[in-house]
Amino acid sequence: AFLCISVNALVPNAHTNVPTRRDVLGQAASSFLAPLVIGTLPANALEGCGRASHNCIRTAWVAPSSITTPEGVAQTIRDVLNTYPQKGQAGVDCNGWKIVNDALESDAAIITLEFKSCVGPAALAINLGQPFIDDLKLEIGKDASDKFKVNVLSKSRMGSTDVSVNRKRLIYLGNQLKEKGWSVPDPKYPYEMSP
Repeated sequence: AFLCISVNALVPNAHTNVPTRRDVLGQAASSFLAPLVIGTLPANALEGCGRASHNCIRTAWVAPSSITTPEGVAQTIRDVLNTYPQKGQAGVDCNGWKIVNDALESDAAIITLEFKSCVGPAALAINLGQPFIDDLKLEIGKDASDKFKVNVLSKSRMGSTDVSVNRKRLIYLGNQLKEKGWSVPDPKYPYEMSP
């Protein structure tokens, strides 16, 4: 079967009035994949990473038993996020970060952030000199033993590899949580995990 997408059906970019490559690819992907994934995830579940992904990490952080409320988890998460330097760390996220949506204390129990990369040779060559953007989503839940946990998804929007920026970001945040008694596994990309 041949996949045909009408560019006229796309919503144009607000600044240029022209559909972006992301718009075209997004429509193609959703048209092709939507029938395969509808109804397979709970309403608030974070999406997963591709099985062989080199630019996405999915993990979970478990709160110490001394944290007994979702509000306590939310406050700890916000406190740790606020320690993350706006100028980045370990050579990543040099162009800052921002909270896009904070719904930690709603039924969704999720916070979404954007991190902007340093502008190096790849950004100059591939992204017109603009920083790459990565998304971090944190969702409060409970583990099998009824302890609070935070489901974590750190993912690059573009490219097939991220030169370990998602790992470096999660190591920083994880180390802050470990100092507060949290159980935090080493972040691994899906391709590094045993089948």
